[in-house]
Amino acid sequence: MLMRTSEFYDNLPLKACDTCGEVMEEMADCYSCTCPRCKGMTFYPLSPVPVPGVSDREGT
Repeated sequence: MLMRTSEFYDNLPLKACDTCGEVMEEMADCYSCTCPRCKGMTFYPLSPVPVPGVSDREGT
């Protein structure tokens, strides 16, 4: 049985920096494998990057 396309993309692992392992924000037009900090650049994300195992609400 084939899985739905959205299910396939939801199950992909988070993108991480090759140098330090920090989780990076996925961008449609960016194929970089090194985070801006390791490159020595300042990056201002448009949305928060979800971190696995960390709740966005306090006390949960």
